[in-house]
Amino acid sequence: MIDFKELSAYADAFTCSENERLKQMEQKAAAIYIPIMQPSSMAFLQQLIRWTGARRILELGTAIGYSSIRMALAAGSDASIITVERDQAMIEEARQNIETLNLQHVIHIVCGDATEELQEVVAAAPFDLILIDAAKAQYERMFHRYTQLLREEGIIVTDNVFFHGLVCDVDGVKKRQLNRLVKKVDAYNHFLAQQSDFDTVF
Repeated sequence: MIDFKELSAYADAFTCSENERLKQMEQKAAAIYIPIMQPSSMAFLQQLIRWTGARRILELGTAIGYSSIRMALAAGSDASIITVERDQAMIEEARQNIETLNLQHVIHIVCGDATEELQEVVAAAPFDLILIDAAKAQYERMFHRYTQLLREEGIIVTDNVFFHGLVCDVDGVKKRQLNRLVKKVDAYNHFLAQQSDFDTVF
């Protein structure tokens, strides 16, 4: 059976970071388990941004700023990225990373809970692309809240909907809390497949 981590590592080996700061962020995230997007997934998202010409982007879940930085590099200096985070320590680190790369004119961090209505976010709508990468248990709730802020023909991307392959064997996940979370992600995937207003690709 193919190991999902090994497969991800194989794919990541074919991607490269745009600068040394991003490499450092990837190394730190791997060392102390900060949840950032897999480099291969991030590379695809960057390509999607280039293909569609997305310029107004909303990210739910900033963490250390890795995804917002790479999206900014793909979208260009005239882009506007709003990214939402509630953890103050993460916000401070993300801000440092963003300023180090001189992207503070492109990326704006909103401090708040992405499951709640945030006026700064509403005021910046509509968005060309929305990235959902916050609490997995709240994916469906965030989808409902933020689809109304998406422009016509806009795109919503949700990270890690396969949850490291665990959704393929929900009953095989024995830890109770993790099993509940995997079930929520699986339910979210089925929810997405039923949304007739969207063309959903996994």
